[in-house]
Amino acid sequence: MLAGPSVSAASGPAGRRTAAVAQGAGTGLTAVYFSNGSLAGAPTLKRLDSTVDFQWGLGSPAPGLPTDNFSARWEGLLSAPTTGRYSFSILSNDGLRLWVNGKKVIDTWNGNGGGNNVGGSVNLAAGEKTTIKLEYYDEEGDARVELQWIPPGQSAQIIPSEHLYPVGSPMTPDPVVTSTPVAKAAATPKPAPAPAPKAAPAAPAPAVAVAAPAAKKAARVKPEPVAKPAPAPKPAPAEPVVVTPGVYTLTVRSSGKALEVMDESRTGRIPGQQQTGPKVAAQWRLENAGSGNFRLMVPGGNKVLEVLGSSTSNGAPLDLWPYYSGNNQIWQIEDAGDGYVKVIAKHSRKGLTYKDSTDGGLQQWRYSGKDNQLWKLTPVVEKLPPLMADMGNVPAIGANKMSVYPNPSTGVLQMAYQLKEDMPLGWVLYDQRGIAVKVSDYRRQTSGAHHQTLDFTGLPAGDYNLNLTVGATTTKQSLSIRRPTAEIPAVQEPAK
Repeated sequence: MLAGPSVSAASGPAGRRTAAVAQGAGTGLTAVYFSNGSLAGAPTLKRLDSTVDFQWGLGSPAPGLPTDNFSARWEGLLSAPTTGRYSFSILSNDGLRLWVNGKKVIDTWNGNGGGNNVGGSVNLAAGEKTTIKLEYYDEEGDARVELQWIPPGQSAQIIPSEHLYPVGSPMTPDPVVTSTPVAKAAATPKPAPAPAPKAAPAAPAPAVAVAAPAAKKAARVKPEPVAKPAPAPKPAPAEPVVVTPGVYTLTVRSSGKALEVMDESRTGRIPGQQQTGPKVAAQWRLENAGSGNFRLMVPGGNKVLEVLGSSTSNGAPLDLWPYYSGNNQIWQIEDAGDGYVKVIAKHSRKGLTYKDSTDGGLQQWRYSGKDNQLWKLTPVVEKLPPLMADMGNVPAIGANKMSVYPNPSTGVLQMAYQLKEDMPLGWVLYDQRGIAVKVSDYRRQTSGAHHQTLDFTGLPAGDYNLNLTVGATTTKQSLSIRRPTAEIPAVQEPAK
């Protein structure tokens, strides 16, 4: 492991102050731990981990977390002691994803990892900070995760805490360290010379009137002060737009095209046929995140629009991911004039920018007011799915009058519930073994009647238990998923 903060001192003449830039004043990464293997829902534990260097074995990472089937995310900033190309490796047998400056360098999330997972390399500059995010899950057995880097000309080593910074740390360089100058020895004072005898005052010379030249006379006249022009007023910061939470479409000014993102986890299904491929998220539920900030959420699910890897770079791509309160999943909507708005990522202050697929698709870029960064919000009148019309006859259970329809279903069903006041809530779907197979995020909902479309078409047919937790109250509902099978025509006996 490297020693403490490395300091490069600049020499100077004796007695002057010399300065050096601390190359590592970090304290570690922000860590959140989940009691499931999918980073879903509200975290069980949040803390600062000085390094990612854990060998839990068959134990638990912390009290309140299970010994198996848990997950964790470490996130923050990374600084390098020297300029060069750094490689990364992680010692673990379970699923991993590592991003450095928005670039995914390691991905064994689908179980294709080994003991030492060596990833790609990234160019880093001394003293500069870049984003880093590591996600990890443990299924069963020994749990271990060790985040290492390979600096230029060195061997693999655990990334030390002084080069890791928690979420919210400034991107600016570390504070300047100043050296204390050594005071010079005081010189021995010389004895003061004896005062010379004063000479007798000379007789005053006769006053002679001399006419001052006109130029000198004019020079003695002070010019009138010229008033400085008042400084131009600074432009007022953009005001957040008053947006009512609800479902909207967002169309870009440059081409009139709608903001659409492929959702790989949700597939269309035609009765009697195979899945037709991923659905396109073309409508967005704007959920208030406070202070003019919003989540852009896919209606009927728990995925939101995010900047991949929490990158702060221009050109970083956008995608859908389950909401976990990351600042890269929060957007500020500000007035841009002429009926358009700009959509700014909270973590980077860069704008949502439309690019054609040939140019890399949706990205974030420094906002410059271009037409491909201006968006029009159009409210969508929500229509209840046809299934909701039949829910009036479905019995409601629990304090929050929970009901689901149809039950059994082919995987797409409606859940309805009522809230007497604003309350945080979430749901978990368990299989018959008691393993959580689907988990929503846990967030506050407004009072009143609610309904939600649940898409479980990716799960196998069988019996499940859906638990809706509102505050401290949990309501359990059994449900079944059935897949219709084509009838096999009867084989006719040959005529005798």
